[in-house]
Amino acid sequence: MRKFSFFTLLFLLGAGIALSLMVGTLPISFDELISVFQGNASRTHQLIVVDFRIPRMLVALFAGFGLAISGYLFQTIMHNELADPGILGINAGAGLTVLYYLGFFAVSRAAWVLPLIACIGSLLAASLVYFCGHQKGRLAPNRLLLSGIAVNAGISALTLIGTVRASKDSYQFVASWLSGTIWGTTWQHLAILIPWLLFLIPWILIKGKELEVIFLGDEVATSLGIKMKRAQLFFLSAAVCLAAVSVSVAGSISFIGLIAPHIAQIFQRKKNNRNLLMSGMIGGLLLLYSDILGRVILPDGEMAAGIIVSIIGAPYFVYQLLKKE
Repeated sequence: MRKFSFFTLLFLLGAGIALSLMVGTLPISFDELISVFQGNASRTHQLIVVDFRIPRMLVALFAGFGLAISGYLFQTIMHNELADPGILGINAGAGLTVLYYLGFFAVSRAAWVLPLIACIGSLLAASLVYFCGHQKGRLAPNRLLLSGIAVNAGISALTLIGTVRASKDSYQFVASWLSGTIWGTTWQHLAILIPWLLFLIPWILIKGKELEVIFLGDEVATSLGIKMKRAQLFFLSAAVCLAAVSVSVAGSISFIGLIAPHIAQIFQRKKNNRNLLMSGMIGGLLLLYSDILGRVILPDGEMAAGIIVSIIGAPYFVYQLLKKE
């Protein structure tokens, strides 16, 4: 079963990469794609594939990977299968700061500025949720989830208020960003995302045994010598940073962090590092294929990848909610 699931994911990854590079406003055949990598293609095809589609494909893969790992951490720490970065206000916080920056303070749209602004918004929203999620000096998982929903609603209201004062261009950009359009399509945006993954993922894997023990329950983890406050703070901080940097580059994508760990659980039932990495890989594939579908589903233009993910994720969230009752 493990070998089958691994080769299935590997096949889907290869097919997704090829489709992502071939599909778009200007379709490119497989032969033309091979010519690009051989250096024999026209300058137009070279520009489209190398400068636009490869960065976009990699951003979708890595952002989906980061969001899925973030969801996995939230679900494990909070002992709640419905936890997701989007539900906890991280996406809304990023959207709010991007809107107000573009509407009132924007002096630069350099590749690194907007992701930085979005990350600040995500971290501020997460800090508020973390503060509200404490009860009697301890982190209460259910209280944390409810705090996230409340903060999400409040920030969404502030975002709507902010759109009244925003310029037409700023409003259109933020509306596109909030719908989950993968806007980070350059090598500079990829350079913002990858260092975070390279720094955080190894640390999370090193502490993977702690995460396995926490999954068994807070009381069990404490009895086995895990310092819960420090462990919770580390994993929650890592989850927030992964989600923040992912949405700052890819746009406001919800439900990846909810769905991917559940799918991984089908193939790899034990909660360990292998399950965590499989969750990440499934998350990357979900966002990659959503982006591909968004490009072909409409005859003119394209649909945001976030909308495709939400079409899948919202019913699944309701199903999980009903199943828990």
